[in-house]
Amino acid sequence: MSDSSDPLNQIMTALQQLQLENEILRDSFRELQARISTTPSLIQPQLPTNPATPEPQLPTMPTLSSPYILEPKLSLPDKFDGTRARLRGFINQIRLIIRLQPQRYPTDFSQVGLVGTLLSGPAQAWFAPLVETASPLLENFSEFIADLEATFGETDRRRTALTKLFSLQQGSRPASIYASEFRQLACDVNWDDQALCDQFRRGLRNDVKNLLLNFPEPTSLSQVISQAVQCDNRLFESRLEERGPRRFQPSTRQTPIARPYISAPPASSNLSSSNDAHTPMEIDRTRFQPLTDAQRRYRRDNGLCLYCGTSGHVIRQCPVRNTRQQLYHASAIETSQQQENDHVQPQ
Repeated sequence: MSDSSDPLNQIMTALQQLQLENEILRDSFRELQARISTTPSLIQPQLPTNPATPEPQLPTMPTLSSPYILEPKLSLPDKFDGTRARLRGFINQIRLIIRLQPQRYPTDFSQVGLVGTLLSGPAQAWFAPLVETASPLLENFSEFIADLEATFGETDRRRTALTKLFSLQQGSRPASIYASEFRQLACDVNWDDQALCDQFRRGLRNDVKNLLLNFPEPTSLSQVISQAVQCDNRLFESRLEERGPRRFQPSTRQTPIARPYISAPPASSNLSSSNDAHTPMEIDRTRFQPLTDAQRRYRRDNGLCLYCGTSGHVIRQCPVRNTRQQLYHASAIETSQQQENDHVQPQ
């Protein structure tokens, strides 16, 4: 029983000691905060009132290596897979992360380890033997980056940049995108500002070149880039104004007018297409077709007229049927009179 209680007592003693040390650290931190808040010289130094007296030295501001400065949170770049065109941007991002987070990556080994965790594909296959053989490159960040550039970078960066500069054109891209690519290539050539300005203007679009004639002669690459971006923006705005806003055009399609359904005439009926006196009767005739057994049964069960289908009367009293019969008789009389007149011979 004593054997099992001894380790437990040791653990409890260690925990109590850790709690005591934690309380001491907290008290020290509170005391330091109180001193900083009550000391005005650390916040805003008092300027001397007498100019003859020497100026007091400003208190030293805490640097990034101070444990009280929180480093910014950064997102790591995408993994490098050995693509030659992506190596330069990848290394620049790594160097920026190391400068912004010096406490997290204080040694060369930690910096090389950061790069190693962001390699994939052929680049990861190149890095693996360095770890397995404990290469000295793991302890020297500068030589490690130099070896990485020699393996996956440009063999002759200056010649490659010259070739790309001579063939670089703005085309249909904005001037800002063309300028960013031109600046990156210009870093690898030993040209003066005048040569860079001439080459930059040579790759611009013709409409941008013509508008640049209204600007003064540039003296630096930054100035000619700023002028070209302004000209390109003005041309873009001009094209938008020429197009104009889209005006609302009402549709020419008209809403179809609801027409009453007219059933097709029976096959036995011979209707004339001429607009004569018989047209009203022919239209009326097409509207009323013989009822089916189901329709006749439905109208009888619901007390509807067997002729027009409405309620309130029977077929003998149907006003539609009576009107149709009157039109039919009138048309028949007119037809007979017309036939008699056709048979009468002139005297």
